[in-house]
Amino acid sequence: MSAIDFGYYAYLASTVPPRELARAVAARARRALRGGIRQVLGPMSRHPALRPPFFMQVPPEQRRRRELRGKRPSIVDPSLREVTARMLRERFPEACRFVQREAEACRGGEVPVFGKWKDCRKNEMQAVGADIVPLDYDLDPVGHGVRYDPGIPGTRIDHFVDGADVKAAWEIGRLQQLWRFGQARWLSATATERSAWARAYMATIRQFRADCPVGMGVQWSCAMEVSSRAFHAALAFAYVQDDPAVDAAFAAELAEMLDEHCAYVEEHLEDTGAVRTNHYAADLVGLVVVGSLFPELPRARIWRDVFGGKLWEEILRQVRGDGTHFESSTGYQRLTAELFLGAVLAARAAGTPAPREVELAVAGLFRSIGHLLKPSGRIPQIGDLDSCRGLPLMPRGALDCGYLPALGAAALVDATLKLPEARCPVEVAWLLGAPGVERFDLLPAHGHRGSVLLRDANVAVLRRADGYLCLTAGPNGAGGCGVHAHNDKNSVELSFGEVDLVLDRGTFVYARDPRERDRRRGTAGHSTVQVDAAEQNRLIPGRLFALPDTSRARIRWMDRPNGHEMASGEHLGYRRLPQGVVHRRLAALGAGVAAFQDELFGDGAHVLEARWFIPHTDLLERAAAPEELHRLQAQAPAGFAPEGFDASRCVEVRVDGKPFALFAFAASLRFELSVEETDVSPGYAERMPARAVTLRCAGDVPARIWTAVLVLARE
Repeated sequence: MSAIDFGYYAYLASTVPPRELARAVAARARRALRGGIRQVLGPMSRHPALRPPFFMQVPPEQRRRRELRGKRPSIVDPSLREVTARMLRERFPEACRFVQREAEACRGGEVPVFGKWKDCRKNEMQAVGADIVPLDYDLDPVGHGVRYDPGIPGTRIDHFVDGADVKAAWEIGRLQQLWRFGQARWLSATATERSAWARAYMATIRQFRADCPVGMGVQWSCAMEVSSRAFHAALAFAYVQDDPAVDAAFAAELAEMLDEHCAYVEEHLEDTGAVRTNHYAADLVGLVVVGSLFPELPRARIWRDVFGGKLWEEILRQVRGDGTHFESSTGYQRLTAELFLGAVLAARAAGTPAPREVELAVAGLFRSIGHLLKPSGRIPQIGDLDSCRGLPLMPRGALDCGYLPALGAAALVDATLKLPEARCPVEVAWLLGAPGVERFDLLPAHGHRGSVLLRDANVAVLRRADGYLCLTAGPNGAGGCGVHAHNDKNSVELSFGEVDLVLDRGTFVYARDPRERDRRRGTAGHSTVQVDAAEQNRLIPGRLFALPDTSRARIRWMDRPNGHEMASGEHLGYRRLPQGVVHRRLAALGAGVAAFQDELFGDGAHVLEARWFIPHTDLLERAAAPEELHRLQAQAPAGFAPEGFDASRCVEVRVDGKPFALFAFAASLRFELSVEETDVSPGYAERMPARAVTLRCAGDVPARIWTAVLVLARE
């Protein structure tokens, strides 16, 4: 073990509460003991003395009973198919056409992977008359032909194969196309068409079971993926369960599949004790959903009640008081919001609803997403973004979350989640049926649309007219262990109307390219100030999901002086330099203008770099016109750039070939300005060309840097 590893574990020991450390040690010991017993004893590991306690066991005769009987719990009532389908066609015609096109593509072997269609056919030639084209579940569809060996146990699969991305293979194995097959069935006009889509659902389940035996291969290499697959299969069954094609034989096969999946998740729960993440919560979600919707299964009551209690406890632990998710990642908040909602609705359907405080916590996730929404309906990227979905009821961009507050409002019957002038999204109809749409329409809109400070996340959202500014200065999340957090302290995103002007650079990929992973989660991948090329928090070599939280970032205050929405952030990440520096950023938003004041406090000479990632390529370095300079001086907050902005070195941003905004700069030190080619990642494995505008200066601190963004007059 290297010295830096000792440093990281010393950090954990000083950060994680002793009780949680003890829990972590116990969890690891249990897993090691179970694995060791099986390896050493082989068949003897099934000796009665090693079985679970009697109250956790299922009698053998009941274990063999897997048939599904009669009307079953469901979050959407299959008897509402006709009325809901009619309403969908009338109210959401374009969404219906999109769903049907995607269902056809999936049936033909093309599957959306991270928002892009990939040919995932197992064989190049489609069998005539087949219900589906079989998929290759061992293939990394974006990894240039990399395949995982199906003969290797899942627990021994290498997640870090050079040039491959296990997440891409998992994306196919989640079987999210089951939703599309069920939705296409509901939209079909004839019984023959409906049964064809039910058979597509059935064929998908059967092919997966035949090609991916329990515990073997990449699709069994992560309990969260196993749980997610069960989650999708169980929920989507509501759309096909009443079709004549779904006979008793298939019902028994589905029940056996779900039983196998949940047993595997139980055995491989990702409970690390001290650092429990969205993986552990997702494991529990799958158990609760299957246990709630398939009560005939032998361990259904245990999954629903015992593991349900663990899930409700975990939700309360993972959702902060301000409604944000504890991993400090907006992308993973979207995922957990949908997963937790699915579990809450399934528990309701089973007649065992979650405790009231749990439902309020889940509502908080949706509410804080509403607070974060840009005018475009997208969310800012804070931390990692892996494009995963919990409820893929409609294809959406990785950052498109405008539908979520409305979905939460309808599902949880909470008027505080319904934003003013919000329209009902199609997801409400698919998840809750026509009654859910009617319920949403009748709800008053009591949601908040103004500026807001999310105090636990330390994220300030400023709004003025069509302007939007997000300043983040929060903890690294997951109890200070980092996981999906970035070095983004005092970083901002800025937009006016539908146009983004400043963005986070994004995640792009995880294990496929470890160096790129670190570059993008590092300080230089964010629109903030970097000192002496140092990181705000140390990146631990070889640990792609570890980020010790030593920067002590926070939002100092938020106010509305003199017609500007303002917030101030601070972090101490550069205090560990030989001559320490504190970075404070004051962000201001006015009508058609944004301004930033960066103050660097400390001693000695330093190199300062203020970066701005601009998601456009048509940029022009030029001088400011006299009227533009006058507007800057008139509209910038009092005290900003007291000697004026440098009129000779500005950057114009053009959108659709027309001038849209002007960036102007000033500093207490002499500075150099550069515009360099780069990219931003709006979703996992996605990149789009962009430009990085960097102001560099060197000299003694204290020092100040000012940046103003002026929206130009539009024709």
